[in-house]
Amino acid sequence: MKLKVLLRFIATGALVSTASAQSNVTLYGAIDVGLQWNEQGVNLGTSSAPNYQQESVWGINSGYTGGSRFGLRGSESLGGSLSALFILEGGFDVDTGQSGQSSRLFGRQAWAGLRDSGLGTFALGRIATPSSTTGSFNLWSVDPFEGNWGLAGIQNTFIASNSSRWDNSIIWASPTWAGFKFAAHYTFNNDGQETAPQGTNTSAYSIGGSWSWSFLSLGATYDVYQFADAGGSRAGAGNSDEKLLQLGAVLDFKVVKLHAAWAMQDNIGTVQTANFPGWPVSVAPYDNDAWMLGVTVPLFGGNIRASYQYADADNISTATYQFEPDYSVWGVGFDYPFSRRTNVYIGYAQRAWDGSYRATPAPADPANRVDRSQFALGMRHQF
Repeated sequence: MKLKVLLRFIATGALVSTASAQSNVTLYGAIDVGLQWNEQGVNLGTSSAPNYQQESVWGINSGYTGGSRFGLRGSESLGGSLSALFILEGGFDVDTGQSGQSSRLFGRQAWAGLRDSGLGTFALGRIATPSSTTGSFNLWSVDPFEGNWGLAGIQNTFIASNSSRWDNSIIWASPTWAGFKFAAHYTFNNDGQETAPQGTNTSAYSIGGSWSWSFLSLGATYDVYQFADAGGSRAGAGNSDEKLLQLGAVLDFKVVKLHAAWAMQDNIGTVQTANFPGWPVSVAPYDNDAWMLGVTVPLFGGNIRASYQYADADNISTATYQFEPDYSVWGVGFDYPFSRRTNVYIGYAQRAWDGSYRATPAPADPANRVDRSQFALGMRHQF
């Protein structure tokens, strides 16, 4: 009889132990889709004889206030304060059904790691940088548009804020210590598989910190891209290190939230095509400072958001051209939550050329290349 009781006790304990060791896995996601109008420079001529004119188009677009996505996240307690965890998250366009992030299956995030409640989290995989405004380890939350809202978001002048995600990376992120949070992130090659020798890869590192107390929040990040050696096929191969410093603050007075940020960006060579399409010369990497002022006002159960940004570049002069790519961005928007999971939004933004460009032969009007306007009306549902 005693033997039967003992065996039953052992079996019950084994079942409890097995159940407690199982992973907790959650399916989650978001769908953001809406109507958009865009006006921007379009080349109606040829590459040798460009003729840029402002043209507009209406359409259905996805991801205006945040990228549409689906994901799996899970965790398992390993005893004491230690746990294992993972996230697999893929982006997609609702308007076409296609995968985002260059058609990656889990292009937004794909990582696994260990977390200790006192020491923080160590993770490996494809991970968004602490400066990116997105991902599990983001420490840069100073933008009223949260690094989204299309043309209105801070990512249009602050390069590190442009949802940067690094392949082949390792990150440490601290727990919250007296309002402070820190992170350090490194990649052996930021885009695509590593190759030998090591100099054929573009490595990078990012460090960041944030602090919150009462109505005040502060953030700082610093990213450095160490480009592959000259002669390689990687983007930016042979360029000097690109260095991106961001400093920001938010004052939350409940009835109004004030946002401010500044960036120092050296040897920019990765965003010229997006912001300055069709230049007839190959523009060398350049330096600029950027700043943003914004406001968020709760109203009628929703939020009015607005900001103004400016990118102030250094002048680039060579024997054949002079280039100073300054431009401004302003935006305004309103979002209203129908429920905890579903909200609607409306937004408008403009980008305007404010620089100078001279070359031989003389280029077409730079404003027709850079100026852009955008209107959006849509909804977002989270699950």
